[in-house]
Amino acid sequence: MKRETLFWDLTLKLEAFTHTVPVPFAVYYAIITQKMEPAHWRIFIALCVVFATGIGLLGTFVRHLLLKYVYARIERIPIPKVGVSSLSKEEINYAKSVKILLFRYPLLEAIIIVIRWLSGVIPISLLFFHLVTYMPSVARSAFFTFVMIAPISFVTYYFISESCIRRLFDLPQIQNIELQEKDIPKFNYFSRILVAFFSLAALPFVIFSYILYSLAMGEIAVEDPMIPIVTVSFIFIVPLVVCSYVVAKSVNEGLNETSRSLGELAKGNFDVMVTAKSSDDFAKQALYLNSVITTLKGMYEEIKNLNEGLEEKVTLRTNELNQSLQDISKLKIQQDGDYYLTYQLLSPLAIKDVVSKYLEVDHLVRQKKVFEYKDRRYDIGGDINISHSIVLQKRKFLLFVNADAMGKSMQGAGGALVFGAVFQSIVQRTKSDPGYEQIGPEEWLKSNLQEMHMIFEAFDGTMLVSLTMGLLEEETGKLYFLNAEHPPIVLYRQKKAEYLPAGVSYRKLGTLGATPIQNIKEFQLTPGDVLIIGSDGKDDLLHLDETGKWEINSDEQMFLKLVESTHGNLLAISKQIESLGQVIDDISLIRICYLPET
Repeated sequence: MKRETLFWDLTLKLEAFTHTVPVPFAVYYAIITQKMEPAHWRIFIALCVVFATGIGLLGTFVRHLLLKYVYARIERIPIPKVGVSSLSKEEINYAKSVKILLFRYPLLEAIIIVIRWLSGVIPISLLFFHLVTYMPSVARSAFFTFVMIAPISFVTYYFISESCIRRLFDLPQIQNIELQEKDIPKFNYFSRILVAFFSLAALPFVIFSYILYSLAMGEIAVEDPMIPIVTVSFIFIVPLVVCSYVVAKSVNEGLNETSRSLGELAKGNFDVMVTAKSSDDFAKQALYLNSVITTLKGMYEEIKNLNEGLEEKVTLRTNELNQSLQDISKLKIQQDGDYYLTYQLLSPLAIKDVVSKYLEVDHLVRQKKVFEYKDRRYDIGGDINISHSIVLQKRKFLLFVNADAMGKSMQGAGGALVFGAVFQSIVQRTKSDPGYEQIGPEEWLKSNLQEMHMIFEAFDGTMLVSLTMGLLEEETGKLYFLNAEHPPIVLYRQKKAEYLPAGVSYRKLGTLGATPIQNIKEFQLTPGDVLIIGSDGKDDLLHLDETGKWEINSDEQMFLKLVESTHGNLLAISKQIESLGQVIDDISLIRICYLPET
């Protein structure tokens, strides 16, 4: 589009509006609100004609210079031959600055028309006061004239200029230059419509307010007030129609641009680009649409490429997957072999070596990690149960320990393996070394727990084990036990279950800086008593709450209720636990029933 064409199109529309609505309106308004001598009227009208003509010509000349400057900057942008990528970084940045200037041009025209009214109203009033005399009515009339006319002129000039400038965004130098949302000046439709309604409302409000004031002060120059009111109301229809038209046209142009692009996109044309041509919400939509179109185009090209030679690609990918599955299968076989080796090492350590006519001892272990090796299922984990019959001070004791090594799968199993080896070494030393027979149960528990603790400290806190360990004298039913951050022992007596407090809970084996073992808890069993010793896996159940969300069980009494309902049967307890929720940890239990001869 040529500069001269745009200049005359813009000038005719803007100046036609100014000289057919605001200027005649201002003159008529000044006439009916003033009472002056004919000579004074001639001076006033002459000043209005001279300044209106001069300022109109000056505004047209300024527009000519602005458009000349805009076109000069546009012409400096090279026309890309193979897209924007052919331009240098400096050329792209320069083109972006020119495009931003086009967005700001309508605001320049709107500001200039406000300045033009200021440049006309103020000098005319001051010269009239200088040549004739100061008249308060003229000063008030000048102020109200500017308040009435400036807002409607600002809005109309902005929308008309924006509509005319839109065509420049289609120039090849500008069209494909992409801007970020933050680069485009913001003037959304909420603000636009608010300003438009304010300017339209200000016009009649100020007019009728001042006419009523002039009537009250006796300054109105007509005898029948209804004549200027009807005349002003009729004149007001023109700016109302013009302003409404330009606002509606702005919305329609934005919708048409978006609809055209969506129509092309619906036809499968992914090369369409939506050009932002205004500082409103449609500019933001244009940026979002371009982003969506780019994404869809990329997806379309990817699907197209996938469909080309699909059979060959499927075969290739199938072969790759088969190879991956074979590699995974080999790794799994190796891993299961490691699991099986660990299982084989753990099995002889987790033993029950008890010979007693006073005690019944049962073990139950359900490790969380289950694996298959040579078509058989096994499980490994960090829980371990060990029980032995030993003699201390010529008294026969049942030695039991329930331990839980921290960590899952191999890590926990490694901890249990180390613990089992160390504990079995202590047991064998106790059975074979006569010197140990002179040690009492309290001293045996303290010294050996301290020894195990020192061994695990060598792992520098990376291998921790919680446990409950005890010695039960077979003939008397006297129980000596201690706890290292492990769940308490459960006593099942006369069909009621309760926890046996350990008094002091020591830190896990391997905890750095743990305090020495000093106190051993004692408890006297009665005939028929049952002890249940277990790890925390029996309590850590995942179940649904009342709202349907998964949560970990926090009811400490739940296990006691299970012991009572199953009469302390380990297998029944295990089944009940599995029925109440999802087991998320290893479960290990030891059941000891004291049945002395009567």
